[in-house]
Amino acid sequence: MIKDFDANSIYEKIKKKNTRYVEKIHCPLVIDRFHSKGTVSSFCVEIFISDSTFYSWVNKYPMFAECYRLGHMIAKENWEEEGRIGKDEDFFNLDYWKVVGSSRFGVGRTNRIRVDMGADSSPYDQYKHLITQASMGEYTAAEIKQLMESINVGIRVYESFKLQDEVDKMKSDLLKMKKNDGNSIIAIEGIKKAN
Repeated sequence: MIKDFDANSIYEKIKKKNTRYVEKIHCPLVIDRFHSKGTVSSFCVEIFISDSTFYSWVNKYPMFAECYRLGHMIAKENWEEEGRIGKDEDFFNLDYWKVVGSSRFGVGRTNRIRVDMGADSSPYDQYKHLITQASMGEYTAAEIKQLMESINVGIRVYESFKLQDEVDKMKSDLLKMKKNDGNSIIAIEGIKKAN
């Protein structure tokens, strides 16, 4: 449970949009949050931003992206150390430890994938986003392969629609020319204006 939770004050902070990226504040904080709690959500809740704002900062500010990657590695190392120390203890909950590793670090993950891109972005932009996320270690090799194959299909569909638009425009131009006895309508309009 979040201590001192006040939905109205959170709403007011979001409404005022008073949380802007400040490198000297947010870079050390992201490393600290990953060291202590190990999650993006712990960072976001602390400064009242959404995960989409977080990932836009990762994409926009190279220093923040580097601190996020380092924080993520620190969190994973802490998790692994917890497993090394706890494996021989009676109280250690191995199942819970595995779930944490799966959800936070993709260890043994086979299902859900978080993709950081807009639905209206072009397939070329989607490739760029995937490569960025893959470089941060957010996907397994199988996941990145599936996502790239999906985008390849998307590119073909995208290019087909673009080509169909051009074909439709050419058909429209041909119909206009046919109405003007095979002459270009632009030339005919130019002659009419000259007369």
